[in-house]
Amino acid sequence: MSSPSTNPAWGLYERLMPTEIEAIFDQHPIAYLPWGALEYHGKHASVGLDSLKAQGLCVKLAQQAGGLVIPTVNVAANTMKTVPDIKHTRHSLNFSEELLRLLAKEYFEQLAEEKFRIVFTLCGHVGQPHYDIIKEEAKKFNQSQSSTRIIATSETDLISEDIVVVNHAALGEVSFLMHTDPDCVDLSRLPQDRVPTLEDDAVWGPDPRESSADKGRAYTEAFLEGAQKLIADTLAQN
Repeated sequence: MSSPSTNPAWGLYERLMPTEIEAIFDQHPIAYLPWGALEYHGKHASVGLDSLKAQGLCVKLAQQAGGLVIPTVNVAANTMKTVPDIKHTRHSLNFSEELLRLLAKEYFEQLAEEKFRIVFTLCGHVGQPHYDIIKEEAKKFNQSQSSTRIIATSETDLISEDIVVVNHAALGEVSFLMHTDPDCVDLSRLPQDRVPTLEDDAVWGPDPRESSADKGRAYTEAFLEGAQKLIADTLAQN
């Protein structure tokens, strides 16, 4: 007879019955809120890269730490549509900063009403001030009450810069996506005779032609280590 699984209970919130949600919640009252964007990431990656990356990492984190993964929020401000002097203005949905701020506030309020002890908000899109707005709303919410703690972070904030740096459609992001959603990447669509650029290819950061699923796996392991430590520290303080 095989031994019982030692993996913690976790689930995708929208796919569960209320009793299933409550059973997981009783053991791990943690909500994972992937916050992404629909945004142009060059010809070589899907427009949902930020969302798929955040969701994939939240799922892997929940599988290790337990808890419930909330459906991804695909509302972002300060996307590629707002960057001057670029050749690609289509395929990026850009919402107002006012809407973003209101949505973050209400998401935090709703999840707190569900009595989660921690809401781990993972921002796959870190365009500014989009990212700062979500972190500001998290800080204000935490200052207003003490029963639910909002964590607002990004994968690169939890990983050493020696491993991966902030980027757009470059080595780090593309490797993450090749690990979690390989069908959403096609490196052959990158230019072969020159280094990709932001203006021409929507690439900002280390050369994505060096991306691989193995690198994405290593980046993910580093993220999981940092994220679990942050969650444990937050629980200890709450």
